[in-house]
Amino acid sequence: MDVQLYWYIALISSGVLGVVVLLNIFGFDIDEVDVDIGIGDAFSLNSLIAFTCVGSWTGFLANKMTAFPPWLVLLISIVAGLSAYVGSILILRKLKGWESKGNINLENAIGSVGVVYLSIPGHKKGKGQIQIEIQGRLVTENAMTQGNKLVTGTKILVYDVEKNTLLVEAYNET
Repeated sequence: MDVQLYWYIALISSGVLGVVVLLNIFGFDIDEVDVDIGIGDAFSLNSLIAFTCVGSWTGFLANKMTAFPPWLVLLISIVAGLSAYVGSILILRKLKGWESKGNINLENAIGSVGVVYLSIPGHKKGKGQIQIEIQGRLVTENAMTQGNKLVTGTKILVYDVEKNTLLVEAYNET
């Protein structure tokens, strides 16, 4: 391959990489664009960009700085690009495992103990609020009780969910 071809590919792929980084900084994840070609995580636009960027820069530099024959420069650039491709897939897969959407499933609160934050009227006559840990986060949620009024600071136990409202009762630690 000609050194100019490596140079053009390197410039274009670096420009695209720069745009992708800026988009990611401002909250747009280019890999959220679904491209289902039947190979799952093996295809990632970010990884493809990493392949072309690293492979082309490696080919350009190997061409300029060594006396290797063109076939060896091409082989080195392909190996470097594939390494970047596989490495970026592994890194992105690991990062996606850490991703949190922030959605709370109220069903996960059943059986949990919390504290009344705003008094809860008795006999399901109104809603109050409780603070409780759900999915590792301390949250304030609406709650009702079938029993007597629960005042601020009372420990409660969540036993059900009804229309996005937690049903609670006073918690006895015995």
